[in-house]
Formats: sequence, structure tokens, C-alpha cells
Amino acid sequence: MPEDFMAYLFNSLPTSGPHNNQMLTAVGSNYGDLQGGQYSSSYQGSDGSTMGYFPSGPQQVMAVNNLLDQDTPEASISEQKSEELFDLIRDRFHENDLPPLERQRESIIGGDHSDGSHMLSRRMMQTYIRSYWYHFSDQMPILHKPTFSADRTPNLLLLAMMTIGAACLDRTHGQQVMKAGAMISNFLARHLRWEIFMDWNFRPPAKLWVFQALILLEIYEKMYSTRELHERAHIHHATTITLMRRGRSLIGKSSLDSPPNARDGQNGSHATESQAQTPDEWWNHWITSEATRRAAFAAFIMDTTHATMFGHSGVMVAHEMRLALPCDESLWRATSSAEVGRIESNLMSQGIKPVSFLEGLKRTLSHQEVRTTSFGRTVLMAGLLSVTYHMHQRDLQVNILGGGVTHALGGRDKWRATLTRAYDSWKSDFDEALQQSEPSSDPYRHDSAKNEFSIVFASRTVLHHLAHMAMHADIVDCQTFARAKRLLGRTIGPQEFNAARRRIQEFWAHTARARDATFYALKFLSSVMLPGAGGVPSAPGHDTHRRYEARYDVLMNRPWVLYFAALVVWCYGFALEGPCPDAVVGTSDQEMQRHMQAYLVEYGGIADPNELHSMKGVNNNTALLMVLKESFENTRWDLLHEAANLLRNCIMLNTGGSV
Repeated sequence: MPEDFMAYLFNSLPTSGPHNNQMLTAVGSNYGDLQGGQYSSSYQGSDGSTMGYFPSGPQQVMAVNNLLDQDTPEASISEQKSEELFDLIRDRFHENDLPPLERQRESIIGGDHSDGSHMLSRRMMQTYIRSYWYHFSDQMPILHKPTFSADRTPNLLLLAMMTIGAACLDRTHGQQVMKAGAMISNFLARHLRWEIFMDWNFRPPAKLWVFQALILLEIYEKMYSTRELHERAHIHHATTITLMRRGRSLIGKSSLDSPPNARDGQNGSHATESQAQTPDEWWNHWITSEATRRAAFAAFIMDTTHATMFGHSGVMVAHEMRLALPCDESLWRATSSAEVGRIESNLMSQGIKPVSFLEGLKRTLSHQEVRTTSFGRTVLMAGLLSVTYHMHQRDLQVNILGGGVTHALGGRDKWRATLTRAYDSWKSDFDEALQQSEPSSDPYRHDSAKNEFSIVFASRTVLHHLAHMAMHADIVDCQTFARAKRLLGRTIGPQEFNAARRRIQEFWAHTARARDATFYALKFLSSVMLPGAGGVPSAPGHDTHRRYEARYDVLMNRPWVLYFAALVVWCYGFALEGPCPDAVVGTSDQEMQRHMQAYLVEYGGIADPNELHSMKGVNNNTALLMVLKESFENTRWDLLHEAANLLRNCIMLNTGGSV
């Protein structure tokens, strides 16, 4: 490792500037210290009870959510709560700013909502929440499922959950309900942001549920909705981060930082108020602390992955995330304070201690093993992507400033090689952990565990390939080269297009970087588009025996990363070999699928990026582009419709035409 590179990352933490208000200070050496109350009392009401959606007293054995099947605790929502939500939507969600033809409110709230088929009936609200837990929660596990109660959840957070859940309804509900779900989601999201902004708790120090609702809403707006909402989320992303930085709840330390028992010997070092806590009061505080940390990590993941995927500006930096990685999954899934205590003791007896995020990132960069959860590994990859992003930014500044400063931190190739090796180290570490938790080896595990495994496996594949592609290819340049007319809200003029074309054709396409990006793009496309490729476990929406359809894919990043991969492959082939007007594509859907698969088998089957150097015909990718274009056209997300239009440009250019 270049010493100056590591010094830049970790040893020169700023004492002033935009990031000096670190998100959290991870202190202590055991689970009690790290997982317990690092947070201020902003989560307590005037009566001392815990605020948010966590139960403030011991959970009753006969509570409704205890009687439900373990896989569907989310199914319970009372008639009173559903009426409360409906009244909120009816009374507050107006469309007076829209022209009459664009208004959907009456078609959504009209009719008899006591009828189970009504899209805002109690039954359908439960369906949306169940869909959230089944399809989305494992991708971003920021809500505590064992103590979740819809009736105790703040209305705006519950609506944010329902917004994502309605957008993730799967094919079992039928096309009509899926389409109606998308309409409901857009309607709710459009009004939800202003409702959260107007809430009394939307101010520093903000309540935990505010952060959770803002994070879920931003994910929906950016990954599942319209161009208008996508851009709105980008604009307000920094608001959420600033609110986190300004809140004392993210940097404070409370006295409630260890459980009220003698596990660590005499508890005399702690305040008497800590000793006076009941086990369940301590557990509620522990849940709030861990959920707050997870919310901070979720914001960081969004910040770095969206900067990588869309070319957005990154707002956060790795060194401000001074907190422990997410707790062990067994602790997060524990259903009582006693179970948490037992698991903590067991982990400590095995010498397993929580690892700070920065320590985990250093280990990943040094190819050392990191023991953490799948969510923790996603956080670590976000850290690697953040470092990559900021190193790219540094290089841009160096290029603008000219020579004389390029010696700092080692050359560009040095840090690129360090990070690309770290991506692979991250993946091998992840693979090893997944092998140990493979659910098929345990016949008694629920289907939900297998569903989670598939989601985790597929998400890890997406992140690994995205990281490698983004290291060596710029998505904004790729889209510009494909004749995009507008990007990041700006019109692309002839000057911008010519600059991007020159960068790709003269400075990129002939390099090893281009071959690396294309290699990982082809590998990713093969892993998704080829039936049963490599025995990859299927995730919801992607059956290995059924061809890939983007509209059924509930993995929030995969369709867009497929688009990025297709653009990289097209840019490489077109820049080097030009159009392929004589390419045989086929007229029927089956013929196109066959040509696409033959292309991916030939070019995606290579073992080394350098093999591309001597290969011809990479530009013969029209069938691949046509299959993806059609798949994207059938989705509900505006950005994928735009992606389909850009792929149509690529297809036209491949035939020798102009756009």
C-alpha cells in the first residue's frame, strides 16, 4: 500500500470545514459500549418514554404481532390505523397545483375504501407493508422487524414504507394491480416529502423516524419513480445529510450505554439511572441506537452508489463515518432483551468484537478479512466507492491545475490498482461468508431466509461489477457518446458531445482501462441475461429458467447497472470498430434472444480483459441492445424509459444511421 495514499484517507482528518461535524463517534471496546446509547435524549418524550415506533414497554406475549406467522409480522394493521392513514391522504394530499387532466387524486381516493379491492383499503395497505418487508427490507435493513408495529409507527414513516412496498408488488398480483400500485406510489411520494418537511420533528435534532422516512422516500424517488421525482430527490439529498450532521442525536453519548446486568462485573461505573432501567427499556434504547447508526449508513450508501451510478455529486466522505459497522445479524433479529444479552455474551466469549467502519475499510484495502454482516459489507463497498469517487475528483483538479502536484498521493495508476484489488478482496470475503450461510444446506430454514440469501447474493454481484465498471468508465461520458440530449438537468450541446467523443475514442477505447470496464460489463450482463448462468441463485424477479424482465426485478440497482454495462460494451465496440450494419439480429423475439445469448457466450466467456485486445466483433451487439431496450420499455420507472431511448440511439448508430 502506498503510505501517502493511506495517510490521505485516514490520518489527515480535517479539524474544520464542511465535514468536521462527524456523524458519530464510536467509542468503547465491547457491544455494550458500541451498541448502547451513544445518542442524545432527543428520542425521549416529555414523559420519558421512547419516541418513534418502538414499543416503550415489555412486549406482551399475546400481542397480535406475536400470534402471526414469523414471516408476516407486517400483516397486522388495525382498522383505526388504516382509517387514520386514509383520512390523512384525503385531507392533506391535494393536487391543486396540477392541471385538471393530470390529477389522479379522485381516482385514488374515490370509491368504497372498505372494499378489500380498493387500492387504499386496509387489506391493500397491509399488502404494501408486507411487500416492503419481503422485497425491499433486506436490501436496506434500517427498520427493526422484531418490534415493528404498524399501529405504533408514525404515519409519515408508514406511508414511506407503503410507497416502496406498492412499487415492489410482484407478478403474482397481476399487471392491473402492479400498475395501480405504481400510480399509488407516485401519488404518495409526491406529497410525502412536503408533509415530512412541515412536520414539527423536521429540525435538528430530528427524530429517528424522520431520517428513516426521508431515506425510504429518497430511494423510492430515485430508483422507482418519475424523472421529476428523481431530480427532486437529488436536489434534496443534501438536506437529509445536513439534518443528520446538525443533529446532536448523531454525535452525542447518553448514559444508557450498557445493559442493566452484572455481565461486566460490578456496574458501579455507570450512572444510577442506567442501573434503574428495566431490561426492556435498555433494549428499546439499544434498538434506537442501532437503527440510528443504520440510518446514517443508509444515507452514506445512497450518497456513494448514486454518485457512481448517475454521475451525481457526492456529499459525504468516508472519514466522517466514525461509527461501528452494523451489529451482528443475530442481535438485530433477536426478539427480546434477554436474547440480546445471551447473543452478546456468546459473541464476546468467542472474542468477536464490533469493528469500526474505518477499521473495516482499512482492512478491506489491505486485503484482510472483516467479520461483519451482509449489510456491513454493503457499507464497506460504499466506502470503497466513496474513496474512488473522491480520488477521481482529486485527479480532475490535478489535471486542471496542471503539473507539479501530480506526485502527491502516488500516481493515478497506483490508487486505481489498490482500489480494484480491494473490490476483488471485498467480493472474495463476501463469497466466503455467503458459503457459510448458504440456506439450502439447512432444510428447516424458512423460504424468507432463502429469499434474503438470493437478494444478498445478487446485490453483491451488482455492487462488485458496478465498482469495476465505474472505476474505468464514466457514465456521463458514455451517455453523451450515445447522443443523449439532456443529462443531469442540462442540455448537451455540440461542444460537450465533441469533448466526450474525443475522450472515449482517443483517450479511452484503446487503453487497458477500457478493456477492464468492458470485461466486467460483459461478465455482469452474462450473469443476468444468460439463463442459469453459473448456477447463480435467482433473486425475486429473476428466475434462472425464465428470461430476465426488468419490470419484475425488485433489486433497486440491478436494472440501471445493466444499462450502464450495455453502454460500456457499446461504447467500446463502436469507438474501436464503428457500426455493424450487416449484423444478423433476427425478426422474432426468440431469434433476438438466441443472438444475444450467442454474443454473451462468445465475448462474456473470456477469462482475462486482455483477450479483448485481439478480438473482433465486439461491436456486433445490436441483439443485446434490442433485448434490453424492450425490457426497459416495459418497466414503470421513467429513467429506464429514457435508458431504452438511448439504447435505441445505439441501435441506430450500429446500423450506420445517424441520430
